Amino acid sequence: MAIFGKEENISKIKKSIEEDISHLMSGKSYSDENFPVASFLMTKEIRKIVRVFYFFARMADDIADHQTLRPNQKKRILFFFDNAIAKNKKTNNPILNEMIKRFKELPSGKKYSRNLLKAFMMDASNKKYKIWEDLLFYCKFSANPVGRFVIDAVNEKQNIKKIYEASDNLCTALQIINHVQDCQKDFKELKRVYIPYSLFKKYSLNKSILNQKKSTENFKRLKIEIIDNVLKLLKGTEIGLYQIQSWRLRKETLIILNIAKRLCNLLKRNDPLKKKIKLSRIDLIFCFFKGIMYD
Repeated sequence: MAIFGKEENISKIKKSIEEDISHLMSGKSYSDENFPVASFLMTKEIRKIVRVFYFFARMADDIADHQTLRPNQKKRILFFFDNAIAKNKKTNNPILNEMIKRFKELPSGKKYSRNLLKAFMMDASNKKYKIWEDLLFYCKFSANPVGRFVIDAVNEKQNIKKIYEASDNLCTALQIINHVQDCQKDFKELKRVYIPYSLFKKYSLNKSILNQKKSTENFKRLKIEIIDNVLKLLKGTEIGLYQIQSWRLRKETLIILNIAKRLCNLLKRNDPLKKKIKLSRIDLIFCFFKGIMYD
């Protein structure tokens, strides 16, 4: 049974979804992300399978973030994806078909794919986050499956509990960093707010601050508290990541960890309401070599 609704709805929407979905895509790719998506450090086969998973996630994310689709339309499409994955159904969607085909060699990919869809359903429903733990729960589905998918793809076995925990913390941190980077864009374009209501209340703010061209002192304090919480997630993460046996994945995750820490520093010192805060080419090179040399 599919997780998002009644199966009998599928036949009514199958044709329109398969024929019309291409024009709903944003055109974004892994080069638009904060972090490398299966870089040259990974083997060719691992890059291929991880990028298949990425493009599936990108496709579903584009649906959830589409500005003109109504919430019920988004949910119907995401439900269609979930039903196809749950039952290994062939569709006319090449990305979905390729993802399903990969489950034969990586069975856990089915669980991770469906968990991602749970997060995108939350986005489609414009879920509200009252407290910090609500946001962490969202990240459990929106971010953590990605790291676990890659870990399983390289067939890590030893110290897997510690590796998963470190990966979850890193992925959650990256997701929240992205929420801070895009807080104004998400609010203006999607009417979506990931910052927990409890933090707005703590600093005597409301979500309308996200429409402003620059941060107030209270919003700066709110932002710093979020980043401090992210840094707590990252504290000691390298110990878990260092348990990864694959040197290729170990180096890649350490590079990503450096990227996350660098973004935290930039976000603390700069105003995300003035402009999007992102790494420069020099920042990326620094993070790369620091990750490569750490051993």
